[in-house]
Amino acid sequence: MTATDSTAAPEAARKRVYLIDGYSNIFRAFYAIRNLSSSRGEPTNAIFGFIQILHKLLRDAQPEFLGIAMDVSSKTVRKEQYEDYKANRRPMPDELRSQIPWIRKVAEAYGIPMLEMEKYEADDVLGTLAKKGSAAGYEVVLVSADKDLMQLVDEHVLLQHTGRDKLYDPALVTEDFGVPPARVIDVLALMGDASDNVPGVPGIGEKGAKKLINEHGSLDQLLDNASTIKRKSYREGLENHRDKALLSRDLVTIHTDLDIDFDPATLALSEPDYPTLLDLCWRLDFQGLAREIESTHGGVVETLEPAVDIDGVEGLGVLDDAGPRLAAAIVQGLDDEPLGAAVGLLSAGDGGAGDESDGGPEISPYWIDFRRDGLRGAFLERLRAWVADDEVELLGHDLKEVLRLLGPRATVRCRLLDTMLFSYVVRSALRSHDLETVVMDRLHRAVTSPKDAGFAKGELPMVGAEPLRILAAERVCLPHSMADGLINEMDVQDLRRVYDELEEPLVPVLATVEETGVELDSDFLGDMSIELGREIEAVEADIYERAGERFNIQSPKQLGEILFEKLDYPVLRKTRKTKNYSTDAETLEELAARGYDLPERIIHFRELTKLKSTYVDALPTMVADDGRIHTRFNQAVAATGRLSSAHPNLQNIPIRTELGQRVRKAFRAAPGHRLVVADYSQVELRVLAHVAEEEVMIEAFSRGEDIHAATAAAVFGGSPLLVNPDQRRMAKVINFGIIYGMTSFGLGRQLGIPKKDAQNFIDTYMERYPGVRRYTEATLDEAFETGRVRTLYGRVRQLPDIKSRNWNLRENAKRMAINAPIQGTAADLMKIAMIRIEKRLEEQLPETRVLLTVHDELVIEAPTADAEAAGELLQETMMGVAELKVPLAVDVGIGPTWYDAK
Repeated sequence: MTATDSTAAPEAARKRVYLIDGYSNIFRAFYAIRNLSSSRGEPTNAIFGFIQILHKLLRDAQPEFLGIAMDVSSKTVRKEQYEDYKANRRPMPDELRSQIPWIRKVAEAYGIPMLEMEKYEADDVLGTLAKKGSAAGYEVVLVSADKDLMQLVDEHVLLQHTGRDKLYDPALVTEDFGVPPARVIDVLALMGDASDNVPGVPGIGEKGAKKLINEHGSLDQLLDNASTIKRKSYREGLENHRDKALLSRDLVTIHTDLDIDFDPATLALSEPDYPTLLDLCWRLDFQGLAREIESTHGGVVETLEPAVDIDGVEGLGVLDDAGPRLAAAIVQGLDDEPLGAAVGLLSAGDGGAGDESDGGPEISPYWIDFRRDGLRGAFLERLRAWVADDEVELLGHDLKEVLRLLGPRATVRCRLLDTMLFSYVVRSALRSHDLETVVMDRLHRAVTSPKDAGFAKGELPMVGAEPLRILAAERVCLPHSMADGLINEMDVQDLRRVYDELEEPLVPVLATVEETGVELDSDFLGDMSIELGREIEAVEADIYERAGERFNIQSPKQLGEILFEKLDYPVLRKTRKTKNYSTDAETLEELAARGYDLPERIIHFRELTKLKSTYVDALPTMVADDGRIHTRFNQAVAATGRLSSAHPNLQNIPIRTELGQRVRKAFRAAPGHRLVVADYSQVELRVLAHVAEEEVMIEAFSRGEDIHAATAAAVFGGSPLLVNPDQRRMAKVINFGIIYGMTSFGLGRQLGIPKKDAQNFIDTYMERYPGVRRYTEATLDEAFETGRVRTLYGRVRQLPDIKSRNWNLRENAKRMAINAPIQGTAADLMKIAMIRIEKRLEEQLPETRVLLTVHDELVIEAPTADAEAAGELLQETMMGVAELKVPLAVDVGIGPTWYDAK
């Protein structure tokens, strides 16, 4: 920093200059915020924390002058004077070092200068500028959590302590630190500083140092009178280590006379570079900060022009000019009922998508409000024609919602360009793939919220309202803006096959499944609810009797007091935030395993109440007018490629308990039909055998052996025929534990055995199955090298934390690395099966429909006369989706209900 000294300001008009101690605040932010990283796996905790500190200062102090002092290197004048200075300090963590350039970019975007000088530390820069700024007539505020800076405090130099949130003047320094600012150096010299390897005087700590300085006035006077000190350790320390005390004073004294000029003009804050700040926030996944900047400093992103409102059937004629590519979206109203459709027509000759801008004039949006007479039916005629045309490309975000308008088994021959699925394929680790999140990720802008568009609880926007038409325009223009960039990214990452062969053709299949729905016997669930209610009351009474009093069983606090205070059960753990007794499922299960009876009853109570509220009572309320449940299948949620379901979630119905299985009895075939259920048998273990090329496992599957019995024989020794049920159970845990990257700790906990024994089991397993060992080692090597792993079909699972210095994050990423290629391949096989089955059913058994998919299981509904043929078709197709080194086995059952078919 070079300039000329400024003319002193008048005493009555002192202005404040704020100087930030860079690394003090950066380190504080780094250690205060843990486990924060971008979706690309880059650590961002220090950047985020530093920005928060900066924002607080800018908001609270509204500084006119601001600078950030930074260290340049470890080669300093102090190091030259004392070679061991900071010798014991650990190197800066790599996770922090990588964030420093980003922090500098943030400061530059805010227009805040970095203040630094070769061979000197940031403290010296701060000290010099503080002294010169004060002399020039300014009040200087040092922003730091470093107590050493208290030595600089005087009438016109203050310390804003970011750790204590206090503004120190001389009086407060004296009160808090115990000596006035001028004597801080003497105290620091005596007590030393282990972190900086400042020796100090052996035997004298902080408390003693302050007492001695207050009694003797200064370090020099103390040393001159060392022989009079009564306490032997102090006296001998001062007499024998006088040189260390003087050296320490030199090391802790902040330089205030560097060749740096104080020029307020270089510290004057200007308007931040908001576009650059926004780019940084989006790049680092600071979406909340980005929204704050956008909302506070509007005009960064221009609002799209509202869609043209088509107010009558005749007006739909404009859509007849649609070219080979058009965009479409559905706007949902109350209860997810379609309110209307947005359509985007590309300008003549524009056969491509956008360039990740705000849409541009190349696409013209139209709004078709279904509340207008005749518009819904007339629009559906055109939509049906578009999707049946193999020369049309239909673009949108979540096109399944568009196809659902057409009902089950609509003829879909058009090309589907779904930006939601594009995003899911290229960045599965993104926290969400809804339009809002993807637009923020790709275009760095917010979308109009339903509330801003006029939606309220129980109320809809007025027909033709401009905010609604702006929302409609965004639904087609923004996907158009993102499409080409996402397609190019798929090509770069070699992911087109995943989209073209798996995700795109599955969209119309899922639309058909959702629209078909499955019949629910609400009366059966009503009776079950009454039965469960009685059982819950009985269990509740039993719990009160065992506890000796009534209490709120659902209250973790009250339950903890009963278990660990009144009944004096051993406290296994406490909650991290509240430090209350933990009463989670893991704690209760461990207590139950130790023979305590009340925890087992609590577990049973929780199971009953959850089953009753989540399924038995809730499912009947979700039945549509046709008497069927229409769940939604999420195609872009699970990073492994698996489908999930919602509204209701039918994939989480418990099946390991008799009560949970009974819920499946409520799902039944329509009159004159049967449910056919097909389930892949041990598909993930078969995929493991294939990808690991594990010969022993391949042989066992090929011979049709019980793989768990075979594993038990391998681990425990002996013949598979002599394996007992307990050994088989343990082998099953080991088999699936290996797939999920289970550690010896996790295996030991699940089996209830010591960690050492669990590790022996894993070692024996790997010796018996060397191909599995090679697979895990090779997969982890790939993950560490590339930051990702792939399924057999090329689906990518990003692993941003695979090199994290945080042990928990890194170990979790390693487990995902081992599991993702296996579980992801199994998910891909099921998707291929669904696509092929729907095609074959439509051609051969058109009255048979796919109703549900739950992980490795498919449920279809067939006329009774076709049920056997449908089962054979299902089994044949699922077994033939891939040629692996092991056969794919499929179990098929037929029955009137989902339960009976199993």
